[in-house]
Amino acid sequence: MMKTIERMEMDGTLERDEKIITVKDLMTQNIISILPETSVVEATRIMSARDISSILIKTGDDYIGIFTDRDVMRKVVASGLDPNNTAVREIMSSPLITISEDAGIQEVAEKMRDRKIRRLVVINEGVVVGIISESDIARVEPELHLLIREHSKLQLHPSSYTEDRKSFVGFCEECNNYSSLENIDGRWLCKECR
Repeated sequence: MMKTIERMEMDGTLERDEKIITVKDLMTQNIISILPETSVVEATRIMSARDISSILIKTGDDYIGIFTDRDVMRKVVASGLDPNNTAVREIMSSPLITISEDAGIQEVAEKMRDRKIRRLVVINEGVVVGIISESDIARVEPELHLLIREHSKLQLHPSSYTEDRKSFVGFCEECNNYSSLENIDGRWLCKECR
């Protein structure tokens, strides 16, 4: 994916600089982690206080898994587990699915699509340095949001995007329903979830 920057030169000509957008440009670097023994209730409290939708699980110096807001719905609530007595190690996703900080966002979108996930852990020379999410990509390239969701088998047409790119038709990040979406604080949400 290329980001075009236009500059007006002193002589009045227009010059274009193109820069490849990489994971490093978009990732969240402030990594929040918890211990595997942390209860689901405590993990969700931390996530809520930090206004984040995922948290890494760490033992010593090693990151061993990831816990997300969707895990609460799909693995705790849907299974009837008691969040007070369920440790995140019991429901976290592991091993971590990673990507290099130098990867382009097209590669990120394809990896998320192929693995049917919304986040990747970012590494640099084998060391965890951040997280990149589907919403990080959607902020700069909304079309890639649909690439990530391609596994749904729905045929989408370019006309599903509005001219201003403040809204488009796609999958809601909260309820996963196909609908007209609006970007609310970096998340693409349908009318019902706004």
